[in-house]
Amino acid sequence: MENIIGREKERAAISALISQRKNIIIFGAEGTGKSTIIKSVLEEKNIKSLLYSQDSRTLKGSLSNLILSALGNTKAVQGANTLVLKKALYGIINEKKPEYIVFDHLENVEPKFYSFFVYLMEARIPLIVLSRGLEKKDIGHLRMSLFNFEKVEISNFDRTAADILIGHFINEFGIKITKEADFKKEIYHFSKGNPKIIKDLCFLARDVKYQKSGSLDVKLMDLDRRISEVVH
Repeated sequence: MENIIGREKERAAISALISQRKNIIIFGAEGTGKSTIIKSVLEEKNIKSLLYSQDSRTLKGSLSNLILSALGNTKAVQGANTLVLKKALYGIINEKKPEYIVFDHLENVEPKFYSFFVYLMEARIPLIVLSRGLEKKDIGHLRMSLFNFEKVEISNFDRTAADILIGHFINEFGIKITKEADFKKEIYHFSKGNPKIIKDLCFLARDVKYQKSGSLDVKLMDLDRRISEVVH
């Protein structure tokens, strides 16, 4: 829910592109809510014939995830090599004729993985790709086919949108605070408008150990958040 607050413009753009059956690449920093946004749009559009890879860092992993999304049966992918997985997926595609294939959390696409993308594009199957950026370090060889994709950026929030999201979490988490405007300013400063970091900081704000003279020590909260990220 919180990851689509303030995302009306991006959701409308993605929805329009899906209606036109365009290839789409949705990009933005980690924590901006790309996965939540696309899932909400697909649900709203009632896309029933869909193949979805939740983790698309490798070709083999993507093939396995796409097959699982269609069959829901792990036995179909256990112990199978890439060639067997490809053959199984091509059979599923021919049978189900998906309206879209989604590659979430895509990273550096190697040559063999890129060849698979080329096959799908030549077969005119609409694709949705979610990545952190458009550079080679983000999408690898897929960068050679960027001209085939419509691009939608999911950015960090500006101050106004961030304040709305912070207000949402103040209510949801029951944060006790006297100087709400100062709290919002500090949260925005340390999060730089990133929705995930905003949520993480607001979640920490429930802990009484951060209370100091009627306010909250957001700097300490952010330090603990960063330490937790490194540890985990």
